[in-house]
Amino acid sequence: MKTAVVFRFSAMGDVALTMGTLATVLKHRPDLKIIMVTRGKFVPFFNNSPGIEVFPCDFEGEHKGPAGIIYLFRQLQHFRPDYVLDLHQNLRTRFLKALFSLSGKKVFSLDKHRAEKKQIIRGEHHIPVKHVCEQYLDVFKAAGIIESTIHIENLTPLFKTSGGVKRTVDQWIQQENAIPFIGIAPFAQHKGKIWPLERYQKLIELLPEKYPGHKILLFGGGPKEGEILEKVARKYPGTLNLVNRFSLEEELELISRATCFISGDTSNMHFAAMMGVKVISIWGATHTLTGFGPLFQPEQNKVEISREVLTCRPCSVYGKEPCRRGDYACLDWLKPETVMLKTE
Repeated sequence: MKTAVVFRFSAMGDVALTMGTLATVLKHRPDLKIIMVTRGKFVPFFNNSPGIEVFPCDFEGEHKGPAGIIYLFRQLQHFRPDYVLDLHQNLRTRFLKALFSLSGKKVFSLDKHRAEKKQIIRGEHHIPVKHVCEQYLDVFKAAGIIESTIHIENLTPLFKTSGGVKRTVDQWIQQENAIPFIGIAPFAQHKGKIWPLERYQKLIELLPEKYPGHKILLFGGGPKEGEILEKVARKYPGTLNLVNRFSLEEELELISRATCFISGDTSNMHFAAMMGVKVISIWGATHTLTGFGPLFQPEQNKVEISREVLTCRPCSVYGKEPCRRGDYACLDWLKPETVMLKTE
């Protein structure tokens, strides 16, 4: 059996998306063992997946600083890897790759297509960058692990939850009478990805007309988002705030039960898509052209102002740059009724 050490440390959505690639690789190479090196909090993405062993790294503890990276390298050497693959391309992985190269191992790295993304943002062309999961797959191809003709396959659900997690979610659903439900994740890390909250609230008012008997479950993270969503949940009957109610693995299992999931360009969008749920994705400053669209979702499930109407779109790969117009029209012009129609 061959062994591949694979690096991807962050961000959450990018780490989760590696499962879209790893599942395809392992389907074609069941003889391969993958050592997934990532932060401990992301272990649930890879739980219960045959062929994958997670090695948690701790960059605030034992793997902090250059000495910590050297220690991590020595720990990973014990696996005697046949392949070393970098799906991240940051300072830490470059250091690790240098150490593996000095030890005689061949290393293979992600091409992030930065130049192509910049050209899209500058409006020089609108040729799509291949999806990030295909970019990850290219690293396995370069290493000779899989054939060059292989592409990402729809193997959803991609996250495998345990029997205990399923029982916990079942009990909660029964207790709250929460099936069927529609999931909504209103927040994102950057403003350029966040549809105004009042629009989400209007949508919550509209959904019962089309989906009678459905609960609305609100997803998010952190105390600030939790406080805001708790106020929203109290305002609308049949709406529940789930922030900090579940572990990551439990949340993945719960998302898999949704009738559909509504979200901006967020990690939760990817979670739902990778669990095989219909995703209505709302796009503002960012765009699927740069390679981060929800996996296996048809184009008609996207909600966005066309580039013909707003020629400034997309203005950012990650949504963190301030709006050039100053009014975030790409998000503000989107109507709840439009999102509602997409759920059909």
